[in-house]
Amino acid sequence: MKKNNKGFVLVETLVVTVFVMAIFSVIYINFYPLAGEYERREFYDDVDSKYGAYWMKRFIQGAAYDFYRSGGPADTISSNKYISFKCSDLTVATEATYCTNLWDRLDIKQVIITDYDMTEFKQKLQDDDSLANSFGSSFTSYLEFLPNFLVPSLNGAQYRVLIEFERNMDSDEDSDSYYTYANMEILRPTSGAVTPPVSPTT
Repeated sequence: MKKNNKGFVLVETLVVTVFVMAIFSVIYINFYPLAGEYERREFYDDVDSKYGAYWMKRFIQGAAYDFYRSGGPADTISSNKYISFKCSDLTVATEATYCTNLWDRLDIKQVIITDYDMTEFKQKLQDDDSLANSFGSSFTSYLEFLPNFLVPSLNGAQYRVLIEFERNMDSDEDSDSYYTYANMEILRPTSGAVTPPVSPTT
């Protein structure tokens, strides 16, 4: 007499289906956030942003930025853990004008300078919600993503510049924008003359 296995096959199919669905669910739950994080980090320290960071760094390192004056940037960073940089801070009019033109061309939104070791600055960012809000959630995420840079710079750098760029999706200025970020170490002597920036060729 031939056995009827239809019921067993149905149960077996259901068990396998549930098992496969569970596996795909676990993969999706774990992979989807990683994919989103990867896409977001594509905008961290890309080539264009590094180029912009390099030129802002050159202005900050230049003689036109009075870094060590009394109550100036160095003192503010020491007490406040960061300082916002603007082209108008440059003391030489031609450098300030050139910096402003580059700022606009490179779509720079904001530039901040911190100590090379960002431990205290990042702690302040965590403790002060108003500070985090002033930077914006996207910039704050980038700052939190960065390491603290506990290992001293091989070049002897004591400061770091962090830049946010606001770029358009296409050539239409009314189109949606997206943000990219970059950082570089700043090489400033503790005293004495510094080399002024050299204008790039266009």
